[in-house]
Amino acid sequence: MSDENIFSALAKYNSEEGENYLTEAFAFVINALLQQERPIGMEVLTQLCVENNEFSFDMDEVISVSTQVSTEQGTPDIKVSSPSKLIYIEVKDYSPVDLEQLKRYKKALESSSPAIRRLILLTRFPIDFSEHKGIPDKCIRWSQVYDWLENTKAKDPICVYLIDSFKSFLEVKQMSIQKVGWEYINGVPALNNLINMIKTAIESASLQINPRSQSQDYRGYYFENVQFWCGISYDKPLVVIFETANKKNFNTKLVETPSYPILETNWSIQFRLQLEDIHFFSLDKDKQLEEMSKFVRTAYEEAQQMRIKE
Repeated sequence: MSDENIFSALAKYNSEEGENYLTEAFAFVINALLQQERPIGMEVLTQLCVENNEFSFDMDEVISVSTQVSTEQGTPDIKVSSPSKLIYIEVKDYSPVDLEQLKRYKKALESSSPAIRRLILLTRFPIDFSEHKGIPDKCIRWSQVYDWLENTKAKDPICVYLIDSFKSFLEVKQMSIQKVGWEYINGVPALNNLINMIKTAIESASLQINPRSQSQDYRGYYFENVQFWCGISYDKPLVVIFETANKKNFNTKLVETPSYPILETNWSIQFRLQLEDIHFFSLDKDKQLEEMSKFVRTAYEEAQQMRIKE
């Protein structure tokens, strides 16, 4: 139910395994930064590859970042190379770290000629360095990559778009970690209050509620024999969604000017109430309920008008 970014959208049509697609997307972003915003690209490479200032990348250094390059010892996910450097990056999402694989890549590096040779392990979960016998020269987590990108100051519009999209992709994959602030104290009760208000609004429209629907992604209620759903998506908490099931049974063109913005997904039609647009949080509780009830009633009535007659 969330708005998609380009990397998440393209992932649906990619036949590669998820880990390979993640690798390709990350390498694409790095190469774009090296071409369009070189200082930022160099900084990302430095944070990714350099430990304790042991070496550095020069601004005029010819650097190649490629993926799935075969060696006699296997196929590292990412290869960063220049005349003086050869760095292999092994990328992990949910799959376990393979010690034998890392040993093979280390052996391939040791038999190569560049003066600087490094093996980097990039994972979703924390790694106990001692468990991996010090085979990788550096262990990085995807949450750290997110933080690096979060702190960039790119100006090129294409790079800004790619950085934001890749960050959103990592968020969708739950690879970013956000600080829990004091807002948590009031935030959870406020969320419960909003959900209860949605329930009351549905009931005030004389609509029959089914058991509450909630998951790790959204929270709300099905009603009218699961034909409709109203609630919020956790990643877009400022948007209340009224959603129809079975998009094929509805035609949005049957309502010339819907009262609320419409979003069509692959399987449903969504009416969307932007809470900030109606200054929802500055209203008193009675006015809030009035606005919520109006949204549910209006969306339900217009959805009925959009229903295709048999």
